[in-house]
Amino acid sequence: MTRSSTSLASTFIAARGHAPGPLPEPERIEAALVAAVEHARSRWPGLTLEAEPFVTFVAERLSFDVPVLEALGATDTLDELYLAFGCLRHDRVALRLFEHTYLRDVGAFVSGVDRAPAFVDEVRQVLREKLFTAAAGSEPKIADFTGGGALGGWVRVAALRIALNLKRAQARAEAVAHEPMEAALGEDLGPELAHLRSRYREAFTEAVRASLGHLSDRDRTLLRLYHVEALSLEAVAALYRVHASTVSRWLSRAREQVAQATTRQLCERLGVGASSVDSIAALVVGQVELSLTHLLATGG
Repeated sequence: MTRSSTSLASTFIAARGHAPGPLPEPERIEAALVAAVEHARSRWPGLTLEAEPFVTFVAERLSFDVPVLEALGATDTLDELYLAFGCLRHDRVALRLFEHTYLRDVGAFVSGVDRAPAFVDEVRQVLREKLFTAAAGSEPKIADFTGGGALGGWVRVAALRIALNLKRAQARAEAVAHEPMEAALGEDLGPELAHLRSRYREAFTEAVRASLGHLSDRDRTLLRLYHVEALSLEAVAALYRVHASTVSRWLSRAREQVAQATTRQLCERLGVGASSVDSIAALVVGQVELSLTHLLATGG
């Protein structure tokens, strides 16, 4: 068998990188890949994707703990990876098949949280956005599916997480909505900062809200998950598949951006001179984190 007749195997081996242990002969890998693609196309009628990019997608996700030919012979897993790959490429047929096969069951997935049709629809829509829409600097979440478990179970876990987070956010928003803004801005201030807060309270709130609007989607989501939904650093890190220390750095940077932008906007809005900048900055740095929960929970 010539190299041209083992093109899928070559693609797979190149994408696989430095795998531990020897690989099977390219001819055997080629036969397994061809069979996997044919089976996936028969499993999902009408979904015809380019074979070589799909093979790269598979090679980057299959576990090194399972022998290659055994992994490539797991037809259910390869079929689901094929559908996930189609959704990642925003193929209309793939998205329609995913909707019909998995998203229609969201109501059953979250029935233990809330059976209300409006709530189920909200969970389903958020799930669509997370799975198929890329956040700034990252791929859609469907790219995280590795075939390590059934796709249906993976979707169920994602739907439940969203449902619980929505419920938690609703509860916190309702509680915060009954608190005066002064509580969100804090009470334990010295006389100078208390005077500044009283004088600049409305402008401060608007400046923080505007600063939040200039953050990236990912940074706003991080702040909401941490401040509103009260997820731990470890929980947020698990969602983004990074270390907790990375999330901590992201959050610190996002809060710093909000504080700096808020200070700048306050100075511009109020037309204050340089002598007041330090005092305003002290107020902002001390109170911006306290105001995040209020503004994010109420949609600000």
